[in-house]
Amino acid sequence: MRWFIGSWFSLMCGMCAAQQVDWMVGDEVGFDLNPAMPEHRIASSSDALVTMRSSTVDHGYGSKVYGVVAMDARDPGSGELTRSCLLGDSVAVSATVVGEGVAYFAGRFRGDALAVCDGTLLVTAGGALEEEHFVLAWDLATGDIRWSRNISVTYPECEDIASLALDPEGRLWYAIREHSRAGLVRVDVDGMDVEQRIIDGVRNIGTMSFDPWGGLHVSGSCENGALTFGGQTYPVCSENGYNMFVLRYRPDGSAGFAEFAEDVTFQDPTVVATTDGHAYFAGSIFMPTTWGEHTVEGPSWGSGVFIARLDSTGAFDWVLGAQSLTDGITGDIGRADGPCIAVDANDQVYFLGVCRGLVHWGGEVNSGTGQFTDRCMTLLAVDSTGIPRWALTSEPTTWGVEPQGITAGSGDGSVHFAVHSADPFQVGGHLVGAVGQQVAAVGRVGAIPTAVHDRAKQELRVWPIPAAGRLWVEGSGTAPVPMVLVHATGQVVRTAMLQAGTNVLDVCGLAPGVYLLRTGTGAAARVVVE
Repeated sequence: MRWFIGSWFSLMCGMCAAQQVDWMVGDEVGFDLNPAMPEHRIASSSDALVTMRSSTVDHGYGSKVYGVVAMDARDPGSGELTRSCLLGDSVAVSATVVGEGVAYFAGRFRGDALAVCDGTLLVTAGGALEEEHFVLAWDLATGDIRWSRNISVTYPECEDIASLALDPEGRLWYAIREHSRAGLVRVDVDGMDVEQRIIDGVRNIGTMSFDPWGGLHVSGSCENGALTFGGQTYPVCSENGYNMFVLRYRPDGSAGFAEFAEDVTFQDPTVVATTDGHAYFAGSIFMPTTWGEHTVEGPSWGSGVFIARLDSTGAFDWVLGAQSLTDGITGDIGRADGPCIAVDANDQVYFLGVCRGLVHWGGEVNSGTGQFTDRCMTLLAVDSTGIPRWALTSEPTTWGVEPQGITAGSGDGSVHFAVHSADPFQVGGHLVGAVGQQVAAVGRVGAIPTAVHDRAKQELRVWPIPAAGRLWVEGSGTAPVPMVLVHATGQVVRTAMLQAGTNVLDVCGLAPGVYLLRTGTGAAARVVVE
């Protein structure tokens, strides 16, 4: 039987949502060595999307690569580039955050001076061979640099600027790391320091994030001994001496809580505060890991991750990790290089990482292709109760894919991601890069409602219903558009480009049930697989 189905239907549940890659753009990176080395960062607000990306690489120093770095501003909805500013000539990426009409960037530089696109020079304090650290403010309306600072002049022992954050009043804070000490510093409108909070006993700092009342969450790692902040000392003890932590300052700057878990190395997990005073916390694990009363099983191969939600007292509501489907090895999952989680206005959390094989999150939500040799980007959505909602997986790359960061600050339910890829990179029907080319890619994933749509939307013809093996799809448009096949749980199970004319979609191996076929233009059709 051949069915003609327009956009009149309502199926599954009206509250369900699935994911669609609305657009993706890529900028070539001048580098032909290890694709795991270049770094990019991303941040968003309701009216701005900014990235800090490696444009060319001329040398490495320690674990960082240096070259020309681009600061880009894009339209969050379309991805259109609105402004760009180059920093040279030997710069490394650290962090970015965007506020009301201004974006802030932090990084490292070497050489005689940091050269900014407006012609200004930020002179080094210790000589051309030294590694120094900077923060600057970029006016998104005019393109002017409002201010720039060589942080190493004030803090000569600074080893990293790990994170940037805005407090509820929109004021910038930056986090510096010295050998065993972290400084959380607030600046005024001219970039001058006005407040500092100290954490003693750290090894790495991950991120910092404010809740709406001014409570400040900080993540990182530490060794055995003591962690001191906000006038209180917390003992730290584990068998191996490696530990992750998450802590919270009360709005008045006093210590709220600190929680610890044993690790196998010093890492930099991500923490993001929510609008209701909770926080999400995520990172990589290499062994069974316990937060509060919740334990995540260790990976059977490679690495695993944890994603957790905790309240303002440090009590963990839940902790999510990959789940074993069998006694054997099925796959592994790693986190993005930069901040690996983002939280939207509805307090849903999104995780960005890289996977091999098949990674099972619970229910019918999975990441990966099932092939151990396939290395893919994956994006996972988890609601505030800890239930995985959907996962998006890219096509496997032939060389390398390194997720860099994720942001959900646009306020419209969309998520933006940054990825470094080597060779062609494809996700959701969008393709960037070429063979032998490394690319800094940025994309947008929007929510697709599965409720009633206006009948004026483009229509789809699909047959046979029910389908087994193959599904024929015919759209009324003349240009190629991306399409996704979504299970009732919200998981995307197939992605393709709908070409003009008749298309064939492979549905072999799909579980029997009801699915939604939807295109980037809003056309939709109910599909039954038997």
